Amino acid sequence: MNHRFVSNAGRFPSRQTSLAGLCLACLWFAILPSPALAAPAREHHVTVLEKEGRVEAARAGATTWEAARTNQILRIADRVRTGERSRATLHLLDQSSLRMFELSEFLIEPLPAAPEKPGFSLSKGLIYFFHRDKPVDVQFKTRTATAAIRGTEFHLAVEDNGRTVLTLFDGEVDLSNALGAIQLKSGEQGVVEPGQAPVKTPVIAAINIIQWCLYYPGVLNPVELNFDANEQTLLQDSIAAYRAGDLLAALAAWPEGRVPVSESENIYLAALLLSVGKVEQAETLLPPGGSRADALRELIEAVKNVPATNSILLATNSATAALARSYRLQSQSRLPEALQSAEQAVALAPGFGFGWARVAELEFSFGHTKQAMAALEKSLALTPRNAQAVALRGFAFAAQNRIREATSEFERAIALDGALGNAWLGRGLCRIRRGNISEGRDDLQVAATLEPQRALFRSYLGKAWSELGNPARAERELALAKERDVNDPTAWLYSALLLQQGNRINEAVGELEHSQELNDHRRVYRSRLLLDQDRAVRGANLANIYRDVGMTDWSVREAGKAVNADYANYSAHLFLANSYNELRDPRSVNLRYETPYLSEYLMANLLAPVGAGTLSQSVSQQEYSKLFERDRLGFASATEYSSRGAWSQSAVQFGLSGNSAYALEAGYLWDPGQRPNQDVERLDLSAQFKHQLTPNDSLYFQVASTRATFGDLSQYYDPATANRRLRYDDDAEPYALLGWHHEWHPGSHTLVLGSFARGLVRLNDPLAATPVFFSEQGTNTFMVAADTPQTYRSRLEFYGVEAQQIWQLPEHSIVAGVRGQAGHFRTDSVQVPSGEIGDIFFDVFSGTPVMQDFSTPFHRVGVYLYDAWQVLDALQLVGGVAYDHLGYPQNFRFAPIQDDTATVDELLPKAGFIWRLARNSAVRFAFTRSLGGVSFDQSFRLEPSQVAGFNQAYRSLIPETLEAANAGARFQTFDLAWEHRFPTATYLGINGQVLQSSVNRWRGAYQVLDFTAPPPVPTHLTQRLDYEEKSVAVTLDQLLGAQWVLGARYRYSRARLDTSLADTVPLPATGGLGEFYATTFQDGDAHEVTLRLLWNHPSGFFAGTEGSWWGQSVANQIDPLTGSDFWQWNAQAGWRSPRRHAEISVGLLNILGEANGQHPINLHREPAQQRTLAVSLRISF
Repeated sequence: MNHRFVSNAGRFPSRQTSLAGLCLACLWFAILPSPALAAPAREHHVTVLEKEGRVEAARAGATTWEAARTNQILRIADRVRTGERSRATLHLLDQSSLRMFELSEFLIEPLPAAPEKPGFSLSKGLIYFFHRDKPVDVQFKTRTATAAIRGTEFHLAVEDNGRTVLTLFDGEVDLSNALGAIQLKSGEQGVVEPGQAPVKTPVIAAINIIQWCLYYPGVLNPVELNFDANEQTLLQDSIAAYRAGDLLAALAAWPEGRVPVSESENIYLAALLLSVGKVEQAETLLPPGGSRADALRELIEAVKNVPATNSILLATNSATAALARSYRLQSQSRLPEALQSAEQAVALAPGFGFGWARVAELEFSFGHTKQAMAALEKSLALTPRNAQAVALRGFAFAAQNRIREATSEFERAIALDGALGNAWLGRGLCRIRRGNISEGRDDLQVAATLEPQRALFRSYLGKAWSELGNPARAERELALAKERDVNDPTAWLYSALLLQQGNRINEAVGELEHSQELNDHRRVYRSRLLLDQDRAVRGANLANIYRDVGMTDWSVREAGKAVNADYANYSAHLFLANSYNELRDPRSVNLRYETPYLSEYLMANLLAPVGAGTLSQSVSQQEYSKLFERDRLGFASATEYSSRGAWSQSAVQFGLSGNSAYALEAGYLWDPGQRPNQDVERLDLSAQFKHQLTPNDSLYFQVASTRATFGDLSQYYDPATANRRLRYDDDAEPYALLGWHHEWHPGSHTLVLGSFARGLVRLNDPLAATPVFFSEQGTNTFMVAADTPQTYRSRLEFYGVEAQQIWQLPEHSIVAGVRGQAGHFRTDSVQVPSGEIGDIFFDVFSGTPVMQDFSTPFHRVGVYLYDAWQVLDALQLVGGVAYDHLGYPQNFRFAPIQDDTATVDELLPKAGFIWRLARNSAVRFAFTRSLGGVSFDQSFRLEPSQVAGFNQAYRSLIPETLEAANAGARFQTFDLAWEHRFPTATYLGINGQVLQSSVNRWRGAYQVLDFTAPPPVPTHLTQRLDYEEKSVAVTLDQLLGAQWVLGARYRYSRARLDTSLADTVPLPATGGLGEFYATTFQDGDAHEVTLRLLWNHPSGFFAGTEGSWWGQSVANQIDPLTGSDFWQWNAQAGWRSPRRHAEISVGLLNILGEANGQHPINLHREPAQQRTLAVSLRISF
């Protein structure tokens, strides 16, 4: 199914490689493939992952040092050291990595208890150690102490005199020497002076301890330094490397031993020293004033994300100052101004390659792909060795699913600058995309080691651990990510999904709600539009989790909010589709929610990228964040069985390969019903395919068919009145859908859907009756019912096309579209008059069929325009208008049928608002008018199904049980709701609704003009139906602790159906034609109370019980009816596997064995009529 890189305090990208690339990474990493089989244990050795400057190694026993190489293998007794202005990163064991600062020396030595395993000794210098191996498997020594590592992250400093300072960021360390021992825990620091026992001391700010790990991008424009001729000659190699974008080579080319002699040299060397983390020395070199020196000071404060120490007024004519100011503005969440400042830098200095790379990065953060790529190409032309720009191009290739090219670019960026965390991140994600999860996790760990303050790297690493089947380590990384950046919602999102997979549902609700609250903090690196997209992703996931705790009403509201936040978000549309699917009548008698279900499902499939998992409903109902998967095959199955003999089976086999995805699905249902002739058998087959034509274009294709055979499925107040001989065949012969999606840029989408469908309905009703009325001299005298056993067949064939354009602007979300459909109905009806009435009035045809065969055209043309206007942060106004013209058969359902065509034109206004009274409280309102269709044609549409979160796309409102299906129905709706979430995890919702529908239709009849005239002639009666349903519902849900959920719901509905005939015909006292009185009404009041209790245990076991009380009173002018009321209690228990690959449940329905009649005037699902055992099994892999 449709779905991002901050420094220590978490709100500024210390590695500015690619905001958009990291946005892609966030989407990519939302779901990862299943772990592969465990690889054989690795040999115990150390690998040089990357080096900057002079890094040397000495083999065991050697007295000479040699230059270390990237990927060089080091073994026990080997040594490593770094020179001045140099750094290195080493990979230790399977799950540890180490970062060395300048002038550090490191020895690999055997552990005393296990000589085959390496221990480590630091004789001098600074290291940052990132360890995720088993406790006590790693040991560090210095000249004054020994540290036993217990799943730890720490900084270790050894001074020339042997003084040791260990600062622990996470885990535990036992620090000891011959004089004593201490145990350090997260956030503590231990100091060992020569000749003294270890002691604990207060910890200073962590950012100052590890500032040598931070990375500072190039912002200095060397043209502004005004070197004299001698300086240009001495520094020409360094300046050439800098202009090419290679900061490390520029530093290495600085003349050895040269001390800066001018302000320009001081500023230039300070900029180079920042590239290797020598912040203090760089600050010492900076002169007290000057725009370029002040620009570097501002960059340091921005990268460290600390408040400005003083007000710095940067020159307006300096590209260096403008570029540095861009980073500061971004750290202050002023992203548009940051882009303007970067653009100012390249306007002042068109040859400034670092400036163009910054413009490309910020354009990506706004989703401006073309502008970003243009700026990126200029940057690489000017600075071809700029590792940040090279990595950004890697992310651009990855976004186009060009994984091999992306991997090559990331590896090139690593070769240019191995300290670039984003390059390791990108390569790790590419490895994961290609199925190498363990290697990908290793790269993500290196990224976190290189830049330990980057919370987002921790979030990704946590997700990787989760996919490798290690939820404990995943949870730990996510907890560290939350600590590193309290304002970044990503870790909270991944944590919620991890908790959900671990069946800790209540906790997942809290985590994801907090992620939503933090969403706007991502404005540091996301535009308003992309923030809305983030909000939509979180909303769709939250809706899914609400459903897990049984809060169905809240889940639907949350999905609606997600669509409002980002109409182009496929995952929100997908959840809405699944929500409406649960409201559908499984027997397809009441069709109220058929249209919004299929409409939302089509929107989700058109908008989703290839591999999103939305092609099949059987796969897509679990995970709403997955936008990228590895190439793979999968299978899912769902089986349900009840003790009354009903069972259903659905299965899907799906696959993803490169830019293509497919799904083959089958579903079967057999239900014998709960009364005679209520059986139904149904078979659904579907094949779907999606292909990514270009990075901005995708093609969707589906072919499907349905075959159903059933009896009288209508709902009856008295089941004994059901038709025991009625039989139907309802086939949707293979229909085809072809869709195209083009994304012009984020927020601008064009969708086109073409459809071809054929449906065939066959009916055999031996008990059918038809009205016959008599006229004398133009006056209708009376009407009776004639027994007319009927055989009926109707075939619909139509073509359709719809085009829709979506524009998402900062304050507006506009949806416009046009739809056209054309086809015909071919209807055959055969009636055989029989019985006394038939013998009298059909005597000429007695025993001879009355046969009719008509082909009647159908067409529809519609246009629509919707606008959701965010007037204020707390207020959204929704307006829309649609025009529909519908031409359809006047009567093709009620024999005798007619070959006439009816037309209707309607201008349909829409209006609504969403008013957020407080952070957790909102009022919504909607008014809509719409026009129904004729048959299942109306379900193939893309027009928005909701206004302000309320459904407006009803296929019908008048219950089909009462008046069968209708054509050209007019709908009018009013909705008002208030939802509030209390701090106590209490959820209150109040909803009021008025639904109105009117239909003008013909009912087939026979007319006898004269007793002596020829037999009755087919004609019709003109009938009007007016339906109104008023309802109010109150829901109250309470999360209790970590495992329990209480819920209550009350709903009152009052429904009334009025029918009237334009042709007044007197009726006899008997004859079974009560529905043909001049005016009739049916009126029903229904009360429904639902109480539920649900328990979810982290082990996967769950249980729940639900009790429902139904009370109804019905009145009409035909038959006296008595009210009904009864309780039904259900219970369920089951188990879910970790990661939800399997779920089994057993339920007992109608425990009390109570049931009573329910009149269909009030919409309801038919409850179990007797005590029933239900079993279900779901699997997916």
